[in-house]
Amino acid sequence: MNDTETLSPLLPDETEEGTRRLLAKACERDLMFATAESCTGGMLASLLTDVKGVAHAFDRGFVTYTNEAKNEMLGVPLDLIEDKGAVSKEVAIAMAEGALARSRANIALSITGFADFGDEPGLVHFGCARAGRTTLHREEHFGPGGRGATRVKCMQTAIEMMTEML
Repeated sequence: MNDTETLSPLLPDETEEGTRRLLAKACERDLMFATAESCTGGMLASLLTDVKGVAHAFDRGFVTYTNEAKNEMLGVPLDLIEDKGAVSKEVAIAMAEGALARSRANIALSITGFADFGDEPGLVHFGCARAGRTTLHREEHFGPGGRGATRVKCMQTAIEMMTEML
């Protein structure tokens, strides 16, 4: 049974199933999510709002593609971005914590990376924040598979991290 309408033709079954389980558990626990996305351009927010009956577990998404957007919308210091680079552990963590602080969500997930170009194509950093817990970080090296393939792989990692933070 396919409950995700928009992205389902692109997603592996395990990502779709994981998303469904994540949202159902969040609804049972009355928890909400926020996203802070750069290289995925809002794809995770779209995925989290695609599942019928449980999309109310999603509060909001921030698409912060530029450094200025990361700073203005999420409060990521420009000097941190200049010092560590937009694609870094430190910036991913700051993005997740900024999304959590600027939303009504209980859990916020950030994604920043090089989808197809940059220092290392396929390098993506993820942050996952929840009040009262240590912010999680993951670094993935998806390789030079192209923008679309990298974004799809990011969805699985994001769903896994949010599930871990429930």
